[in-house]
Amino acid sequence: NEGPPEKEKMTLFVQKDENLLTVSELTAELKRYVSGRFRDVRVEGEVSNAKLYPSGHFYFTLKDDAAMIRGVVFSYANRVPGKVVKDGERVLVRGRIDIYEKRGEYQLIVTDLMKQGDQGLVYLRFLELKEKLFKEGLFDEAVKKPLPAFPRCIGIVTSPAGAAIRDMLRIIHERFGNIPVQLCPASVQGAEAAFEIADGIRYFNETRDVDVIIIGRGGGSYEDLAPFNEEVVARAIFDSTIPIVSAVGHEIDYTIADLVADVRAPTPTAAAAIVCPDKADILRHLTGMRDILCQAVQRKLDKAKYDLVRNVMEFKDRKDFFASHKIYLDDLSANLERSLELYVTGRRIRFESLSQRIGDLNPTAILARGYSITARAETGEVVTDASTVAAGEALTITLHKGRLDAQSVSRKA
Repeated sequence: NEGPPEKEKMTLFVQKDENLLTVSELTAELKRYVSGRFRDVRVEGEVSNAKLYPSGHFYFTLKDDAAMIRGVVFSYANRVPGKVVKDGERVLVRGRIDIYEKRGEYQLIVTDLMKQGDQGLVYLRFLELKEKLFKEGLFDEAVKKPLPAFPRCIGIVTSPAGAAIRDMLRIIHERFGNIPVQLCPASVQGAEAAFEIADGIRYFNETRDVDVIIIGRGGGSYEDLAPFNEEVVARAIFDSTIPIVSAVGHEIDYTIADLVADVRAPTPTAAAAIVCPDKADILRHLTGMRDILCQAVQRKLDKAKYDLVRNVMEFKDRKDFFASHKIYLDDLSANLERSLELYVTGRRIRFESLSQRIGDLNPTAILARGYSITARAETGEVVTDASTVAAGEALTITLHKGRLDAQSVSRKA
């Protein structure tokens, strides 16, 4: 009978094994392996046992003809499909495999789910958030800030290990080699990426060391761009007082960050070219402006020279004109002086004549020549007719010097 010896051998094998694992240890090892190996899977199947719990979690079974797996969409996924996904419907899901240790069961933790031919949860959340932020005015062109023409320092929020940062630094160095660049390291993929990007934006706004900020990553699938579709990133961009360029490396699809940002660039390389002026272009522009300015100054000088020569010629012509008119004015002045002298002489002679006549008619002058004025003493009336004077009438006689009182004795007509 060979049965008992085999049992004894198996017992001895277990006793001699020094790497014994407990159930918990074995399950934990399986969990670590499965979680790392199947952290992003896409599965197609038919829904059964679908149930939405009051907690908001949606549990279901996904199966095909040969196998099945339990799945769950947790309430924090923002949009639970329990009201739209029914038993028997075929769906496409994306998520990660995890082991529920208490039961030793593996399950699919779903991050996106869509019915075949329908839109997935991620895209539906994207549309809902896009509509919400649009109504709040976060996409308005009126609130977007202009980029500085010549930034003193450029801030970048991205992964320090990705190709995006290398491409941006290369472009910045090629276009304007001495512009300082500050990097705020942030994950651009994964559960914490959105919070790290938002923190990077807030960091630059607090330090105020940069004039413009670039956020982005070097492309990827639609799902890889998920952090740039998160509300926390959109709010940080909108609240930033520093202009922000969004560059998620996707030529066609627009993320929420693209819509809120002040400028959207299709790639990180393009973003670097947008925020960083090209020194060669600037030098060419300055050279062109210098040439234009020199030409303008030369035209001004040529015109001034022409005007000066013309004015000199006109001045010479004017000089001859003034010389001829000076002779005329000198003659006119001499004639005026002679006429004025003759006029003054004539007026003086006339004045002297009139003065002589006035002097001759002055009563005082007449009295000086021996004449006198006789007047009635009582009335002062000048007597001009002797027949009007009565005998014995008192009279006054005014002489050149003094006055006499007299009385009429007789009269002769």
